[in-house]
Amino acid sequence: MIMKEDLIYLQNEYRGCMMKILNNPEISYIDREFYSESPNWYTNNDFKNIIDTLVWLSLTDTEKKEKLDKELDDLKI
Repeated sequence: MIMKEDLIYLQNEYRGCMMKILNNPEISYIDREFYSESPNWYTNNDFKNIIDTLVWLSLTDTEKKEKLDKELDDLKI
């Protein structure tokens, strides 16, 4: 079971990572704007969604495209 202190730590570290990405001028403005408007990005307080977001960030662009394409294909069924 996750402890309250652990959740607070995870949220604080997550927010730090997100701010680092949002303030990174090497990432396109459009991408940063997209991320900042996502409900699962900047204001994320649920530890499962935080983990999902961090996993998403670890994917390559190709892996992200494949995952999104699969989700679209699944919706067509």
